[in-house]
Amino acid sequence: MWKLLALVAVLFAYRLWVVRHSGISLFFDEAQYWDWSKHLAWGYFSKPPLIAGLIWLSTTLFGSGVLGVKALTMLLYPATALCMVGLARALWPTSSGVRTGMVAAALFMTIPMVGLMGMFASTDAPLILCWTLASWALWRAQVTNRMSHWVLLGVACGVGLMGKYTMAAFAITAIWTLWAVHGPQRGLLRPGPWVAMIVALALLSPNLMWNAANGFPTLQHTVELTAQSDRSGGILPTLVFLAGQVLMLGPVAVIAGLWLYKRQPAPGTSMPGNTAPTSQWAASSQMMPPSQWKNSTQATMPSQPGGQGEQAAKRPVVRNSAYYLASVSSYRFLWAMSIPLQAIAIVQALYADAHVNWAAPSMVGFTLLIASRLSAPLVPLAAPRPANWLIAVLASNLILTSITLHLRDVVGPTLPSKYDVLVRMRGWQEAFADLAPELEDPVVTGLPVLTDSRLFITEAAYHWRRYNVQTLAWNPKQQRQDHYEMTRSLPNKVGADVLLLTSNPKPDEITKRFAIIRHMKSTSIAVGPDRNVEMHLFFLRGFLGYDQKTYLEQSGADKPSTTDDQ
Repeated sequence: MWKLLALVAVLFAYRLWVVRHSGISLFFDEAQYWDWSKHLAWGYFSKPPLIAGLIWLSTTLFGSGVLGVKALTMLLYPATALCMVGLARALWPTSSGVRTGMVAAALFMTIPMVGLMGMFASTDAPLILCWTLASWALWRAQVTNRMSHWVLLGVACGVGLMGKYTMAAFAITAIWTLWAVHGPQRGLLRPGPWVAMIVALALLSPNLMWNAANGFPTLQHTVELTAQSDRSGGILPTLVFLAGQVLMLGPVAVIAGLWLYKRQPAPGTSMPGNTAPTSQWAASSQMMPPSQWKNSTQATMPSQPGGQGEQAAKRPVVRNSAYYLASVSSYRFLWAMSIPLQAIAIVQALYADAHVNWAAPSMVGFTLLIASRLSAPLVPLAAPRPANWLIAVLASNLILTSITLHLRDVVGPTLPSKYDVLVRMRGWQEAFADLAPELEDPVVTGLPVLTDSRLFITEAAYHWRRYNVQTLAWNPKQQRQDHYEMTRSLPNKVGADVLLLTSNPKPDEITKRFAIIRHMKSTSIAVGPDRNVEMHLFFLRGFLGYDQKTYLEQSGADKPSTTDDQ
């Protein structure tokens, strides 16, 4: 365990170092979540509120710097790794099962998915943690039917839903488990599953009420992002998505898992009739720990090959025995944790393309499955293990992630932007610092910053936070297609003065709706040989409304003149 804790601590410190010394700022999503954290609510246009609350707590504890925004969410990945040890301990309650969990935790901390996503404050971090905790609670609830575990399952699912609606896909895993994993009772005709559902809905209810009060924007956004995506799906996007899943786990890890599975199938999966082999629990420290499977029947297990043991080895395993649960149901449960979410994402990729992180929680189950090949959970602790494979998997994942993160450091600024995974976080600090002195001009001090880009709204709010700027969205069609159009559109009211921040050097569509226009400053920061962060700042006085009709109505110019006026 101390080796695992040391690895987790070193990798976490390394990722903090990369964030600090790579010169990156916040990614667009992170800047948006930070902005949300300054205006806490029970929901936002595209996401439930958990990520905003986490960043609020993180910045309260660690400050509003880049690391302060990211720190608490980054810590959730090490927390997930340690929870995987507990999940493995529940699935395989032996000393070798705990060791499998430690190998899984080490593998999880090194896979490229965590190596990259582990440096960002995203909704995937709490989602993956809650998915792991929900899996742990679900297994324990099913095999013991204890009400406390059902309540914990509801809490994990409810908190997960408050982080990202993808957590709803866990219902497929839960439904399969209620019938397929043996325990004191199965199915829905018992209080436990319903208590879990009530607890989850109770935790989600504030977000549901917020959505109802605002016309269900989050649900609408989720539907549009999936069923009505502008991106085109097909075979090629699906293959790209599947290749991305392999890269998220690590190619060598996938190869190792498949190779070792072929040579040494999981216990119980290759034996006709699920007959018990010679005892794989003989050298375990816990044959059947207290309350692990209440009211279950232990199968007769031979202690030595030959003699009566050979006859006992041919007896069918009792389907509610500890051995059956650990050797058969546990593997099926891990597949059930992973396959449904992967299947949903694959269908999405076929229909309208899918982002590689949409099935990120499935990596927990896959990682445990691979770890069970690298360090078998149902063998004596002294049994040989494929240590060379384990070293190769961990080393290859670390090397692959390091190359991805540090390729620009090796090649230099001539590296094409498409090969720099951090390119979209570069240049923002320098660009906003270059424009910041203009905000101190007494003529414009305190004016709101108007932008025609959601990216610029979030980045301006963060990088100019010491000026406490108010950001507004240019929204001439009065649409509600994102959080800022819904909450911070420039009011269609004549007379406003603003600062315009845009990437367009000639934003005529906007400037023509103001009486006075003054260009203040432009900046362009090269972040690659083929990419710049370009911004232009204008002072605009006297808003004329989004259209001529508004100007005429509000200014009174459309009213007929009277004799007194003449």
